[in-house]
Amino acid sequence: MVAPLFEKELFWLRRNWRAVAVVFLLAPALFGVATATFDRTVPQDVPVAVAPADDAVTEDELQAVAGLARTVSAPRSYDSPDAARTALRRERVYGVLSVGHGLYEPGANVTLSLAVDGGMVTYVEPSLVVTGTLRDRAGVFPSTVTVERRILAPERTLPEFLFATGLVYLLAVYAFTYVPYHLARERRVFDRVRVESSLWALLVAKAGLFAALGAAAVASMSLAGVALGYRVGVADPAVLGVLALTGGALVAVSLGVSFLTRFSVAGRFANVALLGGIVAFSNPVYPTGFFSAVRRSIAGWSPVYHATVVVRGVALKGLSPATFADRLLLLAGVALVSLCWLAAAVVAFERRGRDG
Repeated sequence: MVAPLFEKELFWLRRNWRAVAVVFLLAPALFGVATATFDRTVPQDVPVAVAPADDAVTEDELQAVAGLARTVSAPRSYDSPDAARTALRRERVYGVLSVGHGLYEPGANVTLSLAVDGGMVTYVEPSLVVTGTLRDRAGVFPSTVTVERRILAPERTLPEFLFATGLVYLLAVYAFTYVPYHLARERRVFDRVRVESSLWALLVAKAGLFAALGAAAVASMSLAGVALGYRVGVADPAVLGVLALTGGALVAVSLGVSFLTRFSVAGRFANVALLGGIVAFSNPVYPTGFFSAVRRSIAGWSPVYHATVVVRGVALKGLSPATFADRLLLLAGVALVSLCWLAAAVVAFERRGRDG
């Protein structure tokens, strides 16, 4: 029953190959090139780890340094440098402030070292604000305090950072705009499909079509990155898996909205509003807390934000997928819930159709 519908999709693809090439090949390539032109801004409430450099550091010293950093960051205490660096790799924090012992000892030489991830490019330059503030205020201690900043490898460029981030948001744009629009155009044939086959078979065929087109879009953007010399591991299986989970979940959400609203104009506006909310509140570019603590909290609830963190960590920084095991489980759960949401919406759509 599915095979004839696949043939229909291939026939549609042959008839509309020019539009498909523009949307799924040219647009991703241009999107990749566009990442070369972006700018920076200044942080407000970015989480920064405060950890002792060794066992001699006292709790009073840690609290004092956290107080100094509080005006330009959201300090979080960690018991050891290793735990703080793990949080840095997982993007739980965006800097590790190591505190040396002797802050309250006159004549002692103490170093405060802020380590930032070279892959989190949009925080590398703004972290100068943190070190500058600490340097200005370190005079409150009787010791001689030196404040330094270290950039941890691997270092990446801003275009490379935006390229890795853009992979997720490219799929989000397709999921909430092109896919529901495409199905809405075929709304008039749904009754015939339900008689000759089933709506579920149509959705399976569409899933196959858009999975292939999504893969083509990612491949096109990846080729643009290769041409630009970007060091981004798009072909990593974990990256492709996260993109597939995220793209599938977002498509399921958008189509669920479309079916519940019977592909009305209101449904299209709702999907566009959802896309706008995702882009605005999932921190696609800057660290969480860059603009406000409220937006940091909202981002923590966004699966798209967590997907972006995983893609950045694996594709851009070369980290092991195991580093993000909790986030991978979260994304798998969200994908399952999204499919259930779509199934419920389709059932409601069919029931309302039968009831007239």
